[in-house]
Amino acid sequence: MDPRGEAAGLGGVTVHQVRGSRLLNASRGVMPYYLAVESVAVVLPLVVPGRATTARDLMWFGVLLFAAVLQAELSAQAERMRRFFAGNPYINVCSVWTMTVSPILACLLALLIYVHLWLRVWRGVPTVRLYRVVCSAATAVVTVRITELVLEVGGLAGEPPGFLSIVVAALSYAVVNTVLSMIGLKLHEPRRPLLSLVGSRAENALENVTFCLGGATAILLVAHPTLVLLMVLPVVALPRGELGRRLALASDRVLTIAAWRKRADAEVSRAAEVNDSCGILMIDVDHFKRINDKYGHLTGDVVLRLVADAVHQEVRAYDSVGRFGGEEFVVLLPGLGQTHAIAVAERIRDAVAKLVVDAGETAIKDVSVSVGVAVHPAAGDDVERILGAADKAVYLAKSLGRNRVCASGFA
Repeated sequence: MDPRGEAAGLGGVTVHQVRGSRLLNASRGVMPYYLAVESVAVVLPLVVPGRATTARDLMWFGVLLFAAVLQAELSAQAERMRRFFAGNPYINVCSVWTMTVSPILACLLALLIYVHLWLRVWRGVPTVRLYRVVCSAATAVVTVRITELVLEVGGLAGEPPGFLSIVVAALSYAVVNTVLSMIGLKLHEPRRPLLSLVGSRAENALENVTFCLGGATAILLVAHPTLVLLMVLPVVALPRGELGRRLALASDRVLTIAAWRKRADAEVSRAAEVNDSCGILMIDVDHFKRINDKYGHLTGDVVLRLVADAVHQEVRAYDSVGRFGGEEFVVLLPGLGQTHAIAVAERIRDAVAKLVVDAGETAIKDVSVSVGVAVHPAAGDDVERILGAADKAVYLAKSLGRNRVCASGFA
């Protein structure tokens, strides 16, 4: 499991403007908290080192580190996509590998896992900040050591681990990690409701399954260390189900062009039957190729998702947003005439112009869209003709300097 406050994700229930992603821009109290957690992570294993490390511990350490690295390498692409879609809290499966071995080695193992994840997986993902990864690694070290202390004080640190010791370890790990991470998230987002910091049912289910796999790993490590490698495949497969859920949520928010056309055809037919209006917007991200070439395709994907979210924020719940092409979106506005459709388009254009996109060493503050507006029946009596009129209006907006709305009233 990844400590929950690690990355300022861009997915989840909503995607929002990326602000305050740098440590110097964070809310008051964030920096002292990070420094405190990192200091405890350094001092705690030294002051309270726990039992002595044995040769067997070193062997176990090597097996677990190899399994963790192998799992991370096999799931690197899926993990990058999960980070791209992820909100806070964010769960990964690190705890599967850190619930055994001696306390000092467990802390070192957690640290090395996070170093590897940063270097091989997360570094190329926009908005995943190094200072948060460092704090997450520190949180993992503190969580691991406190969990070991709970087992030692309770007399449950024997081998092989029994059912009670595994349950206590899992509960201790969950409570300590959750509390530390909720504090960090609350400091970053003071106005955020406390309940939202706990995570969704799906996220907590993933975390609980991770603890079960961690318990199984601990038993296998004692009984037959090499069998721990059998845990790699389920640990690789487990987060993919959660990724599929996020992809499904994302697809529900922005329709495919086929699904959007089906709704648009039905709505235009309805409007024609009852002599009603129906607006269609075509939205094109300005200079999108330049963004991809300058900042990379991952950042370009972030820009598209932020634009999509800005569009959703400015339309009604029953309006339909579709992905028309690489950097083009279409919006169906049932019942809206030209005046109101233009007003919606202007709100979208203004919302996109206010986006600030984290692009690693810099921030993109000049994202804009050109919007074409076409309305039934003035622009045509079927979706194809209305889309054609909206497309011509987009080209007009671009020819006039971009970052503007143009309307078409012709067929």
